[in-house]
Amino acid sequence: MDRTARGAGPTRGTAALDVLTDFEEYVRASERKHKRLAFLLTGDLQSAEDLLQAAYAKLYPRWDKIRTYDVPDAYLRKVMVSLRTSWWRRHKNRERATDELPELGGLPDHADAVVESQSLLRALRDLPDRQRVAVVLRHWCDLSEAETATLMG
Repeated sequence: MDRTARGAGPTRGTAALDVLTDFEEYVRASERKHKRLAFLLTGDLQSAEDLLQAAYAKLYPRWDKIRTYDVPDAYLRKVMVSLRTSWWRRHKNRERATDELPELGGLPDHADAVVESQSLLRALRDLPDRQRVAVVLRHWCDLSEAETATLMG
């Protein structure tokens, strides 16, 4: 019996390589956008990177099917929200440290935008996790109320 007859021929290896290449291209093209979403969901850069990495790890084994979807980003968002919810459930009773806002007096003009974005991020962090997810999906991802509700289960 030759290698092709046993299913170990070049076709199988080429298909796996195509899936891997396509997944790598998807990650490169969408990573920045999804990292921002992860940051808004978690409120912390390190947690955001962990969340995104975990979501990509869940996505990859199913990528051959997911890449045929009209909007694979929607599937990734669903995975990210599910992971974030499960992390929240595991860690909901832990304390979280917060930073103090800097004094507003004497800041250069361009700092106003930074303070405003930090205030927005702080307000997001202060929301309960499910509310934060709803606000981010609704206003950052521009999803409808129905899409947000479906995504959040």
